[in-house]
Amino acid sequence: MSGLIITSSVLVVGRESKEMITYKEVPSTQSKFVSIQCDKCKKIVTDELYVQEFHMIRFQGGYASVFGDETNVRCDLCQDCLKEMIGEFCHYGDEE
Repeated sequence: MSGLIITSSVLVVGRESKEMITYKEVPSTQSKFVSIQCDKCKKIVTDELYVQEFHMIRFQGGYASVFGDETNVRCDLCQDCLKEMIGEFCHYGDEE
């Protein structure tokens, strides 16, 4: 006989009393997107859809890097600034 019992914040699912699985709610901390700012044009964006086209660059400079050995580099660019900076070098379409 299978059973499903919900009591306060505990959910118990199982067959008879041999195999029981117990779930308990636990507090969690969630982060919610608020805004992002382009490092080049300083535009602040709050639209979650537009943020999908932001480019968040993160890397660590290697040996003899122009950025510095083991330097952590980060840059957030909106799509407009990225296109302005590298657009003429990009290849568009289905080319591989």
